[in-house]
Amino acid sequence: MGSFLSVAKGSDEAPKFIVLKHNGGKSKDAPVVLVGKGITFDTGGISLKPGPGMDEMKYDMCGAGSVLGTFRAIGEMGLKLNVVGIVAACENMPSGRASKPGDIVTAMNGTTIEILNTDAEGRLILCDALTYAERFKPAAVVDIATLTGACIVALGHHTSGLFTRDDAAHDGLANELLDAGKQAGDVAWRFPLGEIYNDQLKSNFADLANIGTPGAASITAACFLENFTRKYTWAHLDIAGTAWKSGANKGATGRPVPLLTTFLMNRV
Repeated sequence: MGSFLSVAKGSDEAPKFIVLKHNGGKSKDAPVVLVGKGITFDTGGISLKPGPGMDEMKYDMCGAGSVLGTFRAIGEMGLKLNVVGIVAACENMPSGRASKPGDIVTAMNGTTIEILNTDAEGRLILCDALTYAERFKPAAVVDIATLTGACIVALGHHTSGLFTRDDAAHDGLANELLDAGKQAGDVAWRFPLGEIYNDQLKSNFADLANIGTPGAASITAACFLENFTRKYTWAHLDIAGTAWKSGANKGATGRPVPLLTTFLMNRV
């Protein structure tokens, strides 16, 4: 997991790769896999973030938190479904060991990645977790991440971003998630995805760059992840605008636990 570990190596805190299993269905049933971004604090690494508001980067683990929250909910209700939770957890810190812009790393599936911006670290930990998810032969995989500020520009703080491929299986999964969001009052909006956006991730030195050329930054981030999900049905939820509130009401919202829990209940 050279991509995941490239983010973790700048911190004195050891990374954790957490796998949870809820075996509520039949043993032969393929599980739904939830993958959460668990950056427990995000300084941006060598591509250091501005100081104002950086205290809120403790919320960069809200994707992982939503996986844990959903597991608590389905555990308490004894949901009759097989679910696997994967959490890639680490800090993104600047140090003498930290990744530098221009470094090339090799992901778990052999893909090489040029790190152009160390603050685009969520996708670097998620891509290895998404490769790891293949071993469960999943019915579907949903990753959840506070991934891009661009999603806040597009949707504000009311609606999560949903991304998936454009085909019958993925359209079905997208509609399941959108409907669950409406039922739960935890809504999402589907963005486009496709090869035309993937072209923005080309690198002169590696298979992929970790950031795209200017424009559609939320979509190019999702396209980066899509490269690691070709062996199963997959969706990505960008919760950068919905996972927490700033200002006087500063704090985590718990979203999208209602959406995910309703999605899993509907599958039963």
